[in-house]
Amino acid sequence: MIYQEYEKIVKEALHDYLQRGGSLVEAALKDIPKEYIYEFDDKYPEDTQKQLIDKAHQAMRRRQDLPNGIRLVKVVFTMGEKEERIRKS
Repeated sequence: MIYQEYEKIVKEALHDYLQRGGSLVEAALKDIPKEYIYEFDDKYPEDTQKQLIDKAHQAMRRRQDLPNGIRLVKVVFTMGEKEERIRKS
């Protein structure tokens, strides 16, 4: 997944957060908890999935393409704790 593809997903999540009454100032100044929803190209063992998620987070921080085998499907700005969820296909 290339940067421009997941950038659009993150922008949509921020827009949704603001539409629900979230604060742009808080979004800019704080680490607002987010839920990341991923899909994988193949069935991977749980440890491999966690490694791919870690590599995906590193790539997003660097604004790089995600590693092969994983796709970001959705981001949800939450009011609770941060968590990762894998969409069941």
